[in-house]
Amino acid sequence: MAFGERRLNRESPMVAKDVMTKDVITVSPTTTVGKLAQIPVEEIANLMTTHKIKRVPVIQGKKLVGIVSRTDIVRALAMGKHIALAAPIYDL
Repeated sequence: MAFGERRLNRESPMVAKDVMTKDVITVSPTTTVGKLAQIPVEEIANLMTTHKIKRVPVIQGKKLVGIVSRTDIVRALAMGKHIALAAPIYDL
């Protein structure tokens, strides 16, 4: 029996909680890393690489205010916003 057939034969369908990541890595728009006021793009890229993730949710309080993706990182690098980052992550 193939994997897809096993899924079809389940008594109940899979739901989000069956496949979601429970220990989510997040940042906030004003997270401090070391002595920096905002997280530099390089640090977010390092976080993504270290944890093998493609996106990092940006949380303010208990609210999701954005997501930084690999594409956002590449765009920031291409625009020169990565150099000693002057732009907060929510401006990317």
